[in-house]
Amino acid sequence: MTKTGNFIIRTIVLLAVLYTPAELFAFKDQSEPSDTVKIPEAALFLSEYVSIPSISGNENEAAYFFAKKCEEAGLHVHFISDDPGSVNFAASLYPLSSGKPNIIFQNHIDVVPAGDTSFWRFPPFEGRIAEGRVWGRGALDNKGLAVVQFFAIKSILDMAKETELPYNVTLLSVSGEETSSSTGAMIVAKNFKEVFNPAVVIGEGGSGMENLSIAPKVKQIFGISIAEKEHLWLKLTWRTENAGHTSIAEENNSTLLFVNGLSKLLNTPMPIIITPESELMMKSLGREVGGIVGKVMNNPDGKIFQKFVKKYAVENPELGDLFTNKITLSGVSSNNQSMNQNSSEVNAYLDCRLLPGVTADEMISYICSLINDPEMTVSVISLGKGGGKGTMPEFFFDKISDAIKYEFQGASVIPMLFPASADNVYFRQEGVPVYGLNPFIVDYEQINAIHNYNEFIDIEDLVRGISVYSFLLKDLLTTSEED
Repeated sequence: MTKTGNFIIRTIVLLAVLYTPAELFAFKDQSEPSDTVKIPEAALFLSEYVSIPSISGNENEAAYFFAKKCEEAGLHVHFISDDPGSVNFAASLYPLSSGKPNIIFQNHIDVVPAGDTSFWRFPPFEGRIAEGRVWGRGALDNKGLAVVQFFAIKSILDMAKETELPYNVTLLSVSGEETSSSTGAMIVAKNFKEVFNPAVVIGEGGSGMENLSIAPKVKQIFGISIAEKEHLWLKLTWRTENAGHTSIAEENNSTLLFVNGLSKLLNTPMPIIITPESELMMKSLGREVGGIVGKVMNNPDGKIFQKFVKKYAVENPELGDLFTNKITLSGVSSNNQSMNQNSSEVNAYLDCRLLPGVTADEMISYICSLINDPEMTVSVISLGKGGGKGTMPEFFFDKISDAIKYEFQGASVIPMLFPASADNVYFRQEGVPVYGLNPFIVDYEQINAIHNYNEFIDIEDLVRGISVYSFLLKDLLTTSEED
């Protein structure tokens, strides 16, 4: 596959103001101020937000900063929880007690650690504005989206003051998304319907891609995620009594069993599973692509499609992620204390991502049967709240699609299965429509920087994202599902 083709597949699976003044699209490095070229307010806001470290478990300072900005803008702030490492708040046009049907924009405050800072072009918690971008940990995942949501809601504040609107609109910011959501979305979801009266939830997920060779007639394609994979974190342990001298190691020592077992597990292709969500995604994409390839995509249950996936998944593992469960070795450990002594215990840590409908027990059974080693035990570290069906496109999906097409003229929009996990699933379990969208174009450089070094978001992404969500809100607040 060509380099462009590789980019296509990577982008597809990781997708993750009615009028925008032209001057907002002009930007310049923060280090080179100018009287004629101004940095957009949203970029300055994000720069300040990124500069507050909020690694999971330490979200408080960043949460209070964001909540204060919401309050100063005129939003009604309500803290769902306010404990160390577990701050979750809502900021709404109207008080939550109003009981209005609620359009909820959801985001997370926490970020992953920055790692070795010597690999960063700019300090990860400086919030540097340079080269038309805001740099730093959380710029794209997920503070950039939060800022887009905030400024979109801010754009309708005057409308809410002048007219009694049919919906409330709420910014929901939670903690702990990067560490299993137990301090964030799980807490918020407990009384979600009663507190929020949600009409729709829009969180992180799909995004846009440009100039796909697989769809040459379509300049831009956006994916709105309708389902996500569930996370399952496992610890595999090999423990034996053979911990003697390495020069006389027996064949069934823990380290050797560990290596052989993992080799078998990680080198066996996962079986292809077509879920209703991935089927809908491929059929929608097939209609946009057209031609022979489009016909193949339009028949996910066919043998040709199965061969298509198997062939390209070898070169592009991300394609296989849409139709398979995912097992990633994220770390290892042992009780080794001396180079010339065998370890009596060796552990492997697996990050598994499960397709909708696949249970943790099914995945554990698959792993155990494949490795087939009585010396191995499995323990669950963390399990998400997945397993349910995705949100099939309806009224709100269509409205989000209209907003994208307004800002990105000629773009196509498809529903998608998001190959990672997100907090969306906790709210989807409550039976309300839930969608995931980062409302801007992303490229492979941006995607590769997520949870990596040199994370950034383009300032243009912020501006256009605000425009998408501002249009959506103004459209929803002036029409109804019956129109």
